[in-house]
Amino acid sequence: MDKLNELRRKIAGEIVLSKIPGETIRKWREVFKIPQTDLAKKLGISPSVISDYESGRRKSPGINMIKKLVNAMIDIDNEKGGKIVNEFLSLYQNSEFESFVLSAREFERPVRITEFIKWINGEPCYKFEDRDIFGYYLIDSEKAIMQLSPTDLFKVSPLINMRCIIFTNLTRGRSPLIALRLTNLKPGLIVLHGIRKVDDIALRIAKIDELPLAIAYVSRVENLIEKLENFSSKY
Repeated sequence: MDKLNELRRKIAGEIVLSKIPGETIRKWREVFKIPQTDLAKKLGISPSVISDYESGRRKSPGINMIKKLVNAMIDIDNEKGGKIVNEFLSLYQNSEFESFVLSAREFERPVRITEFIKWINGEPCYKFEDRDIFGYYLIDSEKAIMQLSPTDLFKVSPLINMRCIIFTNLTRGRSPLIALRLTNLKPGLIVLHGIRKVDDIALRIAKIDELPLAIAYVSRVENLIEKLENFSSKY
């Protein structure tokens, strides 16, 4: 229960501190995969109120309303079996993953894949659908692939879903795609850093599993981290 309350505080705190609270509310509603109508029904309000908050037509809700919104999203998910909630709670039991993360951010609002790729001097490896991502994780792939089992990777699925996973310290870029396929995880975007050309097998996996795949041509990891942090300050 303490971990669940910690999750509630994390989401509510992000909305309260956001410069664009309406879009941050929308981001979390989409993370929980809840239609506006269902959230409004749970709160006993009109769907237009949710729409007005998310679009900025109505001023930012106060802390009490934000708490109600967060509690409603979590309650709706629990009523459906708690899949999203349980995925997030599993993060608190898997601190190992953090030791491989070189940089990480949650965006205050959804960001289009093409916008993100352009910022990091990236290039798509094939033509795919332009979708929203909600954050990124820059991972030292050599350490992660060598030390994390498929079960460990599955436990961190909420970190991966609807977010960009950037793998650096690569030789060919094949291992991350194979590992993701073994665990059936589907990041919102996969970016490979440190290689000039995508591996044929990695590209084939990305196309078969419909995983957006790109290469970042920033020269050094330190430069990439700087670009990522500058991007996060905007979003």
